Amino acid sequence: MKKFLLSLIALVAMANATNMGAVNDPFEQMDRIFQMQMKQMQQMQRQMDEMFKVMESSMPSTPNMPMITNSGGVMSSGIQDKGDHYEVVLKSSDNGKMDVDVKAKDNLLTISVKQTKSIDKNSSFGVIKSFSTSSYMQTFTLPNDANAEKIDYEMKDNKLIVKIPKKK
Repeated sequence: MKKFLLSLIALVAMANATNMGAVNDPFEQMDRIFQMQMKQMQQMQRQMDEMFKVMESSMPSTPNMPMITNSGGVMSSGIQDKGDHYEVVLKSSDNGKMDVDVKAKDNLLTISVKQTKSIDKNSSFGVIKSFSTSSYMQTFTLPNDANAEKIDYEMKDNKLIVKIPKKK
C-alpha cells in the first residue's frame, strides 16, 4: 500500500508540475509582455501619426516658405525671394574648413557642405591634436521662375550665400 501511495503522490506531483509549468513558463510570460508592449507601441504610433496630421494641416501650404533648420552646426534660412533673384543662406557655427557642392537638377537645388575642423591643445604630455568632420545636405524645390543654369555662390563671414537668378 505504501508503494501505491508513494506512486500516487509522485503521479499527482508530476501532473501539478506539468499544469503549473504552463502557467509559470518564462517564455510564455515573455511573449505576453512582448504582446502588451507591441500594443502600446502601436497605440503610440497611431497617436503620433494623428499629431503629425494635425500639425501638417495647420501649416501654410507655401512650398518655399523660409524655415530655419539646424543640422551639424549649419543653419539654413530656406529659399528667400530677393526681388530679382532668390537666395539661400547657410550659416556655419565655426571657422573650420568647408567643402561646398551646389547642384541644380530637375527643378531641385541641392546644397552639400562638409566641414572639417582641427584642434591643437597643449598639455603636459605634449600637443594633443583632434579632428572633427560633419556633413550637411539639404534639397530645396526651386520656384518655377528660377534660372537653375546660372546659380552662383560665395562664402562670406562664415556664411554660404547661394544666389539663384530669376528667368526674364
